[in-house]
Amino acid sequence: PGDKKSALIRKGNELFNQGKVDMARRIFLTTRYTDGLIRLGNFYMKERQPIEALRMYWIAPHARRREALVEKMALVLRHWLKEVQ
Repeated sequence: PGDKKSALIRKGNELFNQGKVDMARRIFLTTRYTDGLIRLGNFYMKERQPIEALRMYWIAPHARRREALVEKMALVLRHWLKEVQ
């Protein structure tokens, strides 16, 4: 079982490096590959998809990045609420 998981992770890394993010994502989620999930989170942040990034950091789990992102989102919400009032 471990060899199969390792082979899948290698394939996921290969796909990610080729820009085939959706296919790599499936593998990383299936195998619960922490490093791959964090790389996906970083990718989604660069693509300005913070909700997807948060999802990947949450599953990883990567507390430091998750908490930093939640804090940024809270600041945005506070700003929006001040504008509405």
